Amino acid sequence: MGISLTRLDAADPDDRSPSRGPEVTLSGELRCADAAEAERVRAHLDEHVALTRAEPGCLSFEVTPTADELVWRVAERFVDEAAFDAHQRRVAASTWGRETAGIERSYVIRGRVRDDEALVAAAWAAEQHLLDPSVRSDPQEAGRLLDPSFVEFGQSGRRWTRDEIVAALQNEPGTDPAPSLSEREHRVLGPDTVLLTYLLRFEDRVSRRSSLWRCDPAPRCLFHQGTPVG
Repeated sequence: MGISLTRLDAADPDDRSPSRGPEVTLSGELRCADAAEAERVRAHLDEHVALTRAEPGCLSFEVTPTADELVWRVAERFVDEAAFDAHQRRVAASTWGRETAGIERSYVIRGRVRDDEALVAAAWAAEQHLLDPSVRSDPQEAGRLLDPSFVEFGQSGRRWTRDEIVAALQNEPGTDPAPSLSEREHRVLGPDTVLLTYLLRFEDRVSRRSSLWRCDPAPRCLFHQGTPVG
């Protein structure tokens, strides 16, 4: 059964104060890889919907199953960008966020005006989070930061897929709680995409790193490469 919920008591989008930005909408699909992922969606969807609908900035929230049992259509409306961003932060820390972190999303977001400074800051924060041994050792947390299409070219020249790198990080997360990132540079490649490059000192290894992040709706790494130094 699909879930279609509209906030009847939400503020009229045509009656917003001048300080509030444009309405933000999200549309797209949630695509499970197998029956196990689909079961996780079904197990946690009702709670996710209830908590989202309770958010003061939510205008409507719809999750509709399709003819394919592994695919749901998603449509969201929020009064402005601040409300949408608050929703994303809550979801990232929620049970739904943890349990469905690795499931593929294909979304289009409209009405969001994210400046370059905020985009770059979000990408750097995610990059550093991914270097934390406690994150690297947790497959769900590490998977949440990697796009399903993620690819890495490692220091040995090996090509890694998302699942392969998540498993490798779990087995060897490292022990350095404060890796050093220097010579930081970034390049904004689009409204939601940024390229990061830096010199990493992690335990007894030094390497040059590059990461491509898409921050829509939350930061997810698309590509990473490491080259040893010295």
